[in-house]
Amino acid sequence: MKKGFVLLIVLFMAAAMAQPSVDGVINDGEYDSSYTHEDSGSVISWTIAGDTIYIGLSTENDGWVGLGLLQEKVEKKQGADQYLFVMDGGSLTALDMTQVDPKDSPAMDDEQGGSQSILESAATLDGEVWTVEFSRKLDTGEATDMLITPGETFTLLLAKGKEMDKEEEHRKNRRWELEDFAF
Repeated sequence: MKKGFVLLIVLFMAAAMAQPSVDGVINDGEYDSSYTHEDSGSVISWTIAGDTIYIGLSTENDGWVGLGLLQEKVEKKQGADQYLFVMDGGSLTALDMTQVDPKDSPAMDDEQGGSQSILESAATLDGEVWTVEFSRKLDTGEATDMLITPGETFTLLLAKGKEMDKEEEHRKNRRWELEDFAF
């Protein structure tokens, strides 16, 4: 019985160590994988633990930051699963959105038949250095969210707003597309 209890504790500790702590701080070795995007000055980190993905983003910007997941490029960003992070009075607002019309701003998932799929989120903004962490299920079961299959390529979208305003005019932000990206 004692050996079984010790094994259970070891398995619990291993599972706890396998997933990052969503606290707005990315520590060395916290994530299994990372990618540095030189053009945007962003570092994207991720770990897949069971049916959940943990994503960390570190970048310089004094406005909002966002990322999107686009399985298949049809027209611009149409169909993209998008996440936008903005600090409002020192508190993080994390938005789960979808790109319905390629020419308009993204719409909230819950206005398009989906729901808020972000399980946890946290961020720190130190001067102009953003660190955002969040988690979501690989398969949320929603048409507004991209099914994430480890190793399967998609287009990763990165965006930075010039202001800390989630309603900022869409054309004023800076955007990058990373084709053939895979978690």
